[in-house]
Amino acid sequence: KPVPINLRAFTRTTYCRRAINVIKDPIRQLEWEIRPVKHGKPRPDWERRAMIVTECLRSPNDSDSWGSFIEQLVEDYLVGAASYEQQLSSDPRRPLWMWPVDGMTVQIYPLWTGEDPNTPRYLQVPGWGAAVGNVIGGVQFLDSELVYIRPNPSTGDPFGVGAVQIAFDTIGKYLGVNEYSGKVAANANPNNALWLKDLTPEQRDEIRDYWQNEIEGRGEMPFFGGNEAPQILTFRNGDSSLYLKYMDWLVREIATAFGISPQNMGLEADVNRNTAETSVNRDWDTAIKPVAIAIADHINRHTIHKRLGWHDLEFQFLGMDREDEQAIANINQIYLKNNVLTPNEVREKLGLQPLKSKWGDMLAADVAIATQAAMMLGDDLDPDLYPDKGVAPGKDSGHAPSFDTGGDNAAKPDPTTVRGDE
Repeated sequence: KPVPINLRAFTRTTYCRRAINVIKDPIRQLEWEIRPVKHGKPRPDWERRAMIVTECLRSPNDSDSWGSFIEQLVEDYLVGAASYEQQLSSDPRRPLWMWPVDGMTVQIYPLWTGEDPNTPRYLQVPGWGAAVGNVIGGVQFLDSELVYIRPNPSTGDPFGVGAVQIAFDTIGKYLGVNEYSGKVAANANPNNALWLKDLTPEQRDEIRDYWQNEIEGRGEMPFFGGNEAPQILTFRNGDSSLYLKYMDWLVREIATAFGISPQNMGLEADVNRNTAETSVNRDWDTAIKPVAIAIADHINRHTIHKRLGWHDLEFQFLGMDREDEQAIANINQIYLKNNVLTPNEVREKLGLQPLKSKWGDMLAADVAIATQAAMMLGDDLDPDLYPDKGVAPGKDSGHAPSFDTGGDNAAKPDPTTVRGDE
């Protein structure tokens, strides 16, 4: 039965553990930040408070780092439910402490309404108990003290349902078939047998002893005699008897329950570069990203906004939106060519520093006009890039004389000035 102790045991099996790690490890490696909310103006001291929240999350308690904390939340979320306790302290430099709690041990009071903030909403029952209302040996939590994250929420179940619960029956079938196949492979029988007509038990034993003592392992040629040749019987002891294809199908069903592709579970048949890239992007969008967003939403709503009261700040994972780099490059090229963006505006979108040259803030049409004019006048195209020489490499180091046609007061060329080509 899908009771908590069995669900935890299933997480230690090969393919269930692989599916959990495919989702958990990328989330653990994600960078994150505390920043002002997108819609709204933050208070003047938001940077100081953002640093405080950052330090609280980096070291949520005396035992866990952010990495171990988020790993436990993700795994519990995939099993059945995730939760963590949060308590305030009197230290303004460290106002919050958090501890992960096994969500499978948490029960919910069905009559809780939220009218009285001092009324317990949750009860943690040791040993995965199920009796709501029996507080003997249990720990009660207020709504502000425990954050409960339920996967796949619905109105039909207050606890939600995790991926391991969904795949429970399939994992059980796989374990049964895998055990049977292991026994068959470990105690395999020969694929053939000999049928000898009118063979007595004594003759059978003599033939077996002759084969084992004189032929087997010695490289000798056996000799047999008799009135009739023996018949060969063939048994079906190949891979079909191990149900390998059925086990592959079960692995695909487990992968489906977690929302990941079968190739992430080790099934790599009929995989090429295009299908592999598509599968990676699909796994990110359908499995990894939704879990990360669910946890981030609960940290924002229940910890930063409700518990700390800082509604102008929010927690956000970085790098959640994966983009097609080739498509983005083509779009930026079109924007540059059609005078929509300048090079520095494109670099700002890519997170790069602006160009030092003045051309970085000019549209393509302006650059073309300036370039053509500079070529006609013989001026340097980009003196900002070559401040020491004053000219671009490979260009004539001389300067064309300038003439003022403004009449008698026009400046006369300096006779000491000599062009470089003279």
